[in-house]
Amino acid sequence: MSKTKKVTKKELNKIAKLSKLSLSEAELKTHTKDMNNILDYMDLLNEIDTSNVEELVNVHDTHSVLREDVIEESIPKEKVIENSPKSKGDYIEIPLVVKKDSQ
Repeated sequence: MSKTKKVTKKELNKIAKLSKLSLSEAELKTHTKDMNNILDYMDLLNEIDTSNVEELVNVHDTHSVLREDVIEESIPKEKVIENSPKSKGDYIEIPLVVKKDSQ
């Protein structure tokens, strides 16, 4: 793992200004150290041999919880209308749920 400085205080100060952040000298020092630690860790991860590792598409080992679509016979229309509280011909009447401005 390389311990070279990848980000200087000057560079971090420029990033902060571009981000419209104002950092004190102590914050610049701390964040520069943190940023370099993160980049050092990334270097460490890059050294790992992943050539035999299968690519991961999803972190969750998921499978479809939905059932297959199966065409089944439905309830006859006459039975549905017969069981509805109110009907008119081949239609089921339902109470008004959204009122128009004119009503």
